[in-house]
Amino acid sequence: MVPLSAAGASLLDEIVEIALMPGGPAERARALLEPLRRITPCDAVLITAFDPELKTQTPLLKDGYSDAMSRALDGPRFAEDAEAAGLHSPRPHLRVMDLSAPPEALPTWSQHLYPAGIREGLRTGLFTRDGRYVGVVNTCSADPRPATEEARALLGHAGPWIAHAIDPLRTVNAIAALVSDAVAGVALTRTGNTVSLTGLPGHPILVPGSSLIMAAAARVPTENPLTTFLCPAAGSETELFRVSILTCPPEPPGYLRQVVLLSPAPYPYGLTRDQLRVLGMLVEGWPPARMAAALKIDHLVLADHIDDIVTKLRATSYHLAAARALRRGFYIPAALLSAATSERG
Repeated sequence: MVPLSAAGASLLDEIVEIALMPGGPAERARALLEPLRRITPCDAVLITAFDPELKTQTPLLKDGYSDAMSRALDGPRFAEDAEAAGLHSPRPHLRVMDLSAPPEALPTWSQHLYPAGIREGLRTGLFTRDGRYVGVVNTCSADPRPATEEARALLGHAGPWIAHAIDPLRTVNAIAALVSDAVAGVALTRTGNTVSLTGLPGHPILVPGSSLIMAAAARVPTENPLTTFLCPAAGSETELFRVSILTCPPEPPGYLRQVVLLSPAPYPYGLTRDQLRVLGMLVEGWPPARMAAALKIDHLVLADHIDDIVTKLRATSYHLAAARALRRGFYIPAALLSAATSERG
């Protein structure tokens, strides 16, 4: 790679400083506008966030484009053209003359950018340090002269930092850090898939399709930014986890919905596992007959459990006991009743 001049190194330092700023991806993307304009002369700048589930590119920064060009960049065709141009794989930082597909074969270019007077530019896919593809940065110019090798080198050095600036996992990892005693965790996507978190391992009960992940995915994120409850450790009759589910902010590209974290949990107030299950059903408003059938116990045993729960939670009724359990997260949701026997630890 071509070495950077003193001016180029100074510009890179500015980009790094912006990438490390607090705030959200869109805010940092906007702050990158002027530094990107100084990498190479350009008339328009675009930074997008890639949605790996919908295969779309959501603009975080879009400056200098006409309304018609903006509409084209917002549509699905641009994401397809970005992939056809090789921006989904690490490559040298591309000018129009370097594209793997001829410009006339890319509808966004041939139907919108070229007719609008765009002739050259510099673009690259954005990859984080751990290799995740998170979007595209694209500069466009009416000047047909290609960007210099030094400009390409500078964008090459800047690319991972721009990726860091817009990485949606940064916010998610910051949310996960709020639960200081977490021992495992994942981010949950809109389709029920899971994404690894930095610094936290996964766990067998946090895999797609598990009882816990399905229960978390069924939760409406707007109900409460934080929900806690208890979950049996699969394969153990004594170990419990405290589950914390935190809602992710609606930042582009929007596929990360919740953070699901596991922390060690004792049996609170001396409640047994069966009583924690009964509490889960009380919280969810199950009638006694359904509760007894699900637990495979008779009504007298269920009544004894409920009386014991009320006593241990120092409540005056099972309604108050359920309310206290919900507020403190001292219950096992009914959806997890079979977790200990159907999933391996």
